[in-house]
Amino acid sequence: MSRRNLEQVAFCAVLLLVICVTAFFTWPNYARAHQLAEESSVLDAKIGHLVDAESEVDQRRSGLARLRAERDQACLGVPTHPDVANLMKHLSIGVNGDTVIDQTFTVRGTPDTAGNDRFEVLPLVVEMDTTFEHAFDLIRRVEQLDRLVRVRSVQMEGSRQSFEHGSGTIQASVGLDVVYERSETKGAR
Repeated sequence: MSRRNLEQVAFCAVLLLVICVTAFFTWPNYARAHQLAEESSVLDAKIGHLVDAESEVDQRRSGLARLRAERDQACLGVPTHPDVANLMKHLSIGVNGDTVIDQTFTVRGTPDTAGNDRFEVLPLVVEMDTTFEHAFDLIRRVEQLDRLVRVRSVQMEGSRQSFEHGSGTIQASVGLDVVYERSETKGAR
């Protein structure tokens, strides 16, 4: 074999080796790298969406906390028991014999269920011999309570004689509904 033929065979062998390396190693690895790059971009997009979703969840959580705080501030609380003694203490006006002659708190009847049997209503009547201002002050005190108490009825009577004598007292009867959560349903929301 001549040197020229040997060079041609060596050149063909090197060329064949380059083609084989390219075909069996370089090209498949390049294709695999391209496929992994595409998967990486898809995963980066998913991570971006997850970060956005996580940010949105955080925003919604803070919004929910803000709305709950607004609800707690705007809505009256419903206690788990009537606590009539504490209610009477908050609504009581001092009897002074002049503008407030008498004041009586009476629980009338038994508790009645309200709504979907989750709440009970205890009827309470406040009877007073007082001036109109003090009777109206009682209603204002009910409105300022941080718990749910409904004014069910208001009746007022006055005699001409009390106004002529200057005392200006009336007999007022204010019916209240003391709302509280039934103990059996507590925690079963």
